[in-house]
Amino acid sequence: MLHKKSSNNNLMIKALAASVMTAAMVIPVATEIVQAAPVTKTTFKDVPKSHWAYESIKQVAEKGLVTGYEDGTYKPAAQVTRAEFATFLARVFDSNERATVSFNDISDTHWANEAIQEGLALGFIKLEDYSKNKFEPNKPMTRGEMSRWLANGLAHANADYGKAIEEMANSSLTIIPIPEFYGGGVNKKDLPYIGVALGTGLLSGYEDFTFKPNGNTTRAEVATILIRFMDAMKKAPAEFTGLKELHEVADSGTNILTLTNFKPKAGGYNEVLGKPHTYLNNTGVATIEHAIFVDTTGSKPKGIYKDMFFNEKSEEKVYLDKNIYKIYYEYTIVPSRDVSIQSISNGSDVHFATNLLIDKSKIAQFNIPSPKNTINNDFKKGETYRYWASNKVGGQPGREFGSRADDGSKFYYEVPK
Repeated sequence: MLHKKSSNNNLMIKALAASVMTAAMVIPVATEIVQAAPVTKTTFKDVPKSHWAYESIKQVAEKGLVTGYEDGTYKPAAQVTRAEFATFLARVFDSNERATVSFNDISDTHWANEAIQEGLALGFIKLEDYSKNKFEPNKPMTRGEMSRWLANGLAHANADYGKAIEEMANSSLTIIPIPEFYGGGVNKKDLPYIGVALGTGLLSGYEDFTFKPNGNTTRAEVATILIRFMDAMKKAPAEFTGLKELHEVADSGTNILTLTNFKPKAGGYNEVLGKPHTYLNNTGVATIEHAIFVDTTGSKPKGIYKDMFFNEKSEEKVYLDKNIYKIYYEYTIVPSRDVSIQSISNGSDVHFATNLLIDKSKIAQFNIPSPKNTINNDFKKGETYRYWASNKVGGQPGREFGSRADDGSKFYYEVPK
């Protein structure tokens, strides 16, 4: 009897313990969303080999950067949250550094707290980006925000990326080749970070060339981004031609040295930017604000600004494969009388005035301020206009070109023989 009673007591104790454990497991967490238990797999039932991101997903899973779920899925179409992306980047860096920042909505036991503190310590997460002491860990990452984290992460790996960010942020000459640059829909503070993301190839635009800074990113997309990010961390900014172009434009208003075979012979564009040049035919006074080059010397256009300005499906394709560079000038003009672009270009300096217009489809796609025809007297006497037009120059050895402002400042380039 004693033995039987003891057995019953043990059963009762086990049952009580089980009920306590069960109750503990179903108590809801009021302020945090607990991440689903990860499963270490490298292939997933919802990511077939035919999926566009299959290889990238497999790679990040093998590296332990992004894991799947207990049901064997990866959920490639799910949006990536701040907490998740902090975790992914923290795993890339695998640092022991930690900040000691307290967010109202992140407890010390939050599943992503360690990653967030690592991000703050390394600088890919900036405290000043989050107001009212809230991190909002379950908020989907926007592409603009993701660009900031990625660019700051590269800056942690190589200080030269930080210099590029700072120079693009502080320069009035910076141009980022996305429709939102002129059309709106982007936080100007995000532009240098988007520039780094575009210039290094971490992120790209969509088929309509928009960047969608306020759009979100899926788990499939983030797998590809993480692979690119790890590759970029091994390289210096100078190894990315696109980023060099953006940096040169922010510094000097042109990308000529990065993209072309021209070399300065006497002064450069930066010597004349914003300086007045009086037209020879007395139609007005103009300044050059930017000179953006697209490499059209081969069968395909090259350069980070090619999609912004050059349309290889239009009549512009005649410039391809003829050892010609297209130049896209931004001018400011104050006319002396009511004039058209054609009137200005007649008898005026070829690099301070041109009657070649920007392709109409590019004007529409990128919201580029530019006249729509050459013959209307759209420029009125005494008014100030800022607009884009195009030009061209050959790239063969010995080729030279240049011009000067009224004060004698000049730019002069040549292709070495």
